[in-house]
Parts: sequence; C-alpha cells; structure tokens
Amino acid sequence: MSKRNDALNRITDVQPHKEMMMTQAKGFTQKLRARMAAGAFIATGALALAPLAQAANEDHDAALLVTDTASQAVTALDDQIISDDEADRVLSNVDIDAVAKFTLGNKWADLSADEQSRYVDAFKVFARNQMKEHLSGLSGADVTVTDVVPRGDKDAIVVTQVRTAGNDLPQEMSWRVVANGSWHIVDIQAQDIWFAIEQRAQFGAILDRNNGDIDALINEISS
Repeated sequence: MSKRNDALNRITDVQPHKEMMMTQAKGFTQKLRARMAAGAFIATGALALAPLAQAANEDHDAALLVTDTASQAVTALDDQIISDDEADRVLSNVDIDAVAKFTLGNKWADLSADEQSRYVDAFKVFARNQMKEHLSGLSGADVTVTDVVPRGDKDAIVVTQVRTAGNDLPQEMSWRVVANGSWHIVDIQAQDIWFAIEQRAQFGAILDRNNGDIDALINEISS
C-alpha cells in the first residue's frame, strides 16, 4: 500500500511539472508565431511601400488638379462674370476631346474626320457656355477636397465640399479625373448629375429627333 502511495505521489508531482513545460512550450510557440507574423508584415510592408507611395503621389496630383481648377473658377468669378478667356483657361484642365467623343457614344465612329473636327469645335463652345452658366455658383466659394476614390491606375474620383457665403450647408461636387501623360478632368458631378453622362443622353435624343443628322446637333449646341 505504501509503495502504491509513493507511486501516486510521484505521478502527482510530475503532473504540474509537465503542465508547466506545456505552458512554456505554448508560450514559446505563440511568441514564435508573433515574430513570424511581424516579419511577414515588415516584409510585406517593404514590398508595398513603393506602390503605396506612388498611389499617394497620384492621389495628390489628382486632388491638386481639382483644387487648381476650382481656384481658377473662383478667381474668375471675382467680378461675378467668367469671360471667354477665363473659361478657356479653366477648360484647359479638361480633356475636351475625350469628353466630346464620349458624349456621342457609338455615333462617333460613324462620323467622317471633318464631321468629328466640326463637332469637337462646337462642343468646346457648348462646354464653355455651360461652364460660364453653371459654375457661377462658385463665386466666393471655398472648395475643399474630402476624398480621392481610385477607379484604376490612372482614373479617380475626387470628392469636394463647396462652401459659399450664402449657404451654411456645404454642397458636394465630384470630379472624375484620368491621367494620360498628365491628369485631366473628364466629368463633373453636382446635385447627383454627371455632366458628360447627362449630355450624352441629351445629345442622343437630339440625334434621334433628327434621324442621326450630326449637323443638326452641331447647329443646336453652337447656338
């Protein structure tokens, strides 16, 4: 009986030691996993650093284009009127050729080179007049970039808040910008309406009413 008790005591004495060793081993494993995870994080971070820096630079360039364009418009409105020259300076930040082509949709490919050229010229006049009319609300405004939403490597939406003296609530304007050598604006959204998308629908309706006659559209948007 005494021998049996001694054996039981030895087993009982070994059990805590075994548990302690298992706890230490578990702790070592957890530390090892943590170190491996940290190493993986550092390695991944090092690999991602260059593209992240590039993305940050691209976001900055896209946002800078928008703030510069808005600043030009606000400055031009100091006298409450945007002249043709001032409008053209603002529109130099817009890829007018790309926007003009977009607004025609599939119809663009059906035009001759001469028709395409005449249409783009007419669209530039139209865009200038539209800008002079609709950007008048930026008079004395404070435009702040609140977000840059990437849509691809060279495509982003720049979200801004526009505060004017007569309105306590800021209005949101979004600017779609693309980079083809340098960043340019290709569409502007205000009050949930995208300018280029809206014009594409309206121009399509004009062409439908005139049996696809591009001259009818050119005459209408040039007037």
